[in-house]
Amino acid sequence: MAAREPGKGYAIESFSVHQMVEARGEELGMSTIKAIFRHTPAPVVFVWLTLSAVLSLLLLLGNMPNGDVDDLMKLHEIRHLLHTGNPFDRTLTGIAQPEPMISHWPWIVDAPYALLAIALAPFVGMGTALSAAAFTVPLLLLLAALTLLFLVIREFEFDHPGAVLIVAAFAGLPALSEFQPWRIDYHNLQMLILLGAVLLTIRGAPVAAGLNGALMALSTAISAEMAPFLALPAGFYALVFIAGTKDAGKDLGAYGLALAAAGIAAFFVVVGPDAYKSAACDRYSLLHLTALATAGAVLAGVSLTRGIGRWYIRALCLLAGAGATAAILVFLFPQCAGGPLVGLSDYVRDNWLSRIEQERSIFFSADFLGSDRFARFFVAILGTAATCILAISASTRKRAWWVLAVFSAVGLLLGLLYLRYLRFFPLFVGPGVALLVHQGIPASLPLRRYFAARSRDELPRAWLLAAPGVAVIAALLLTYLVWPPRAAKLLGVDIANACAQASSGPHFIWPKGARLFAPPDIGIAALGSPEELDVVAVPFHTSAKGIERVLRFFDPATSDPTQLLDQTKATHVAVCRVEETALQPVEARFPLASRLATGKAPEWLTECPFAGPLRIYRYPASGGPAGQCPVMGQ
Repeated sequence: MAAREPGKGYAIESFSVHQMVEARGEELGMSTIKAIFRHTPAPVVFVWLTLSAVLSLLLLLGNMPNGDVDDLMKLHEIRHLLHTGNPFDRTLTGIAQPEPMISHWPWIVDAPYALLAIALAPFVGMGTALSAAAFTVPLLLLLAALTLLFLVIREFEFDHPGAVLIVAAFAGLPALSEFQPWRIDYHNLQMLILLGAVLLTIRGAPVAAGLNGALMALSTAISAEMAPFLALPAGFYALVFIAGTKDAGKDLGAYGLALAAAGIAAFFVVVGPDAYKSAACDRYSLLHLTALATAGAVLAGVSLTRGIGRWYIRALCLLAGAGATAAILVFLFPQCAGGPLVGLSDYVRDNWLSRIEQERSIFFSADFLGSDRFARFFVAILGTAATCILAISASTRKRAWWVLAVFSAVGLLLGLLYLRYLRFFPLFVGPGVALLVHQGIPASLPLRRYFAARSRDELPRAWLLAAPGVAVIAALLLTYLVWPPRAAKLLGVDIANACAQASSGPHFIWPKGARLFAPPDIGIAALGSPEELDVVAVPFHTSAKGIERVLRFFDPATSDPTQLLDQTKATHVAVCRVEETALQPVEARFPLASRLATGKAPEWLTECPFAGPLRIYRYPASGGPAGQCPVMGQ
């Protein structure tokens, strides 16, 4: 036998062991993935793969149906979390007004992306890992959402729930677009909570009610925006309790106790020790902890009166508890009585917040009803109306239909009053649309049976299911034609922001210490610069002071715009490049904005020699970095 070279045999043995461990790891990884798919219903996998392909293709084509600047802000926030490693530090770097900006989003909405990026970083680098996380996490959340949606559909005892899921995915596409890769705003997480709340409310029982209370606390910790939706389960439990239904008191008590306990736990998870005593109005704080703990204690306490008195005694107890809770909050936190955005000045409200499309009512949106965006909701509106008709006419699965009808109808009503809520209600319309399709297909066609439900109910005719939805759509369009909303008045910042798109931001390498004074949408895009850069304004209410200074800078009523540059310590100014002929009709009304957009800057600014969608100016009076222009980045 040949002699073994020193160390060679051991190297071969070590390599073999490494291969075995690696193979075992791959086997475990593959077995985990197989286990997930084995326990996931086949229709869910099919719909998930189809939607993932469609949404990914749209992204490659540059189309994000629900995309907005929140995605850019969230990406910057995740980078900040990865850089600091401190989840409680919500003071974001790079946004200097010069006051610091504190994010109103908790770290838990960033955690899925940050954790996946950390896991992938050793193999591909942090930049690529974060991009992979931004692509992958929304699709994984979509799988979870479709699984919950499938479980909701099964509560209605359809013969073929998989076929109904396909209909629900089509009708709910305006909502499911929130799960598109790189759509990393927190709304997709909130949608998971909403679907969970619907499922638990339908199922009933104390355990489900307790989980619902915990979901309410978790959602509030993320954002109080969802309170109108997540108050619905509490209202449902309260009404059933008032009606004296058997075991309703147990459900109400379990919900209240879980709400209070989860609200307290969320406080210590989300809020850092240095902020325990603060009462922020726009993010989870002592205010929200008090609201959840008090409301939960009231519900749990009132549930103990289930055997006392008539229904109106129970109703009065609940009303008294609700009134006492509201009084305590107003007494302890009067500074927040005006709502979460109470700190905004009237100038910012009128010239920025009220002009954001999703912050308007549908009746005050100049173009929503007359655009193809509204057409995306036609099927969902039909489904909402059909669901309400089915809830009224149902004799079996009545609780399920009523829960779904309330969630979808409230979502539609909220969306009409406040456009941001339109993204949610299409989640709940699948069963209604499926039975509308079932009734609309001739009985002779085999396809009809795929949308049938095992129910003793005699279903309303197709025309009755469709008529209310058609009436709603017609009424909205008629209202738009008869009383069209007035277009927002033109402002100087509109001229400076005329090219504002996420992809058209300044892709430059800036001199060290540069601070950019620009409209908020340009500012948020600039945070993606290859080198560190401070910006004065981004389109978020916590940047309100910077936003106001930018608005006033381009406001012709401002006598000395340079004071605003000095206040913010700006070194550079960025505006959109606009052809002079396009601005001739308004040049006299907005002289500074027009001059900057067309390259005729005042003497206190110096233009940098760049082509592209933006004009960049130096502000020499600030000294330091203002002496240099940025250079084009890759």
